[in-house]
Amino acid sequence: MNGPLRRKLSRYTAGSVIAGLCSEVGFLLVYGTALADTRVASVVGFLAGAIPNYLLNRSWTWGRRGRPDVLREVVPYVAVVLASVVAAAAVTSFVDRHVGELTTSRPLQVALVTLAFGATYGLLFVGKFVVFDRLLFADRRERRSRHQVDSTTRAYRKP
Repeated sequence: MNGPLRRKLSRYTAGSVIAGLCSEVGFLLVYGTALADTRVASVVGFLAGAIPNYLLNRSWTWGRRGRPDVLREVVPYVAVVLASVVAAAAVTSFVDRHVGELTTSRPLQVALVTLAFGATYGLLFVGKFVVFDRLLFADRRERRSRHQVDSTTRAYRKP
């Protein structure tokens, strides 16, 4: 792994840990106190982490400055977050429905469902990095030059 990619991945990881903690706290506050079900808690949790995650990724990990391009950055980011929310809500709802078969202890049930929420976040980690790095925050000039090299290389290949 080259230096710039390693640096991006380590910054993305640090930002994701911060966002993940915000998400876990948001989820736990809503679900653990029985304010709402897992679907609502998943939405609150992801929103609690999505804002710091976007800001950290955009500025610190990928070094983007200035006003974001709504169609190229914000809309795709929201789509990724919504897909993540749907996945987390589905997983936590499933675990919540079945965790009562394992234990009657409410604190343990909350811990297991919260762990499932965090695990969903963790499983999406790599996929989100690829989407953010290759599509969302990619330097458009770098992407264009890479595309030109690829098309030039294809043009000179022997059949």
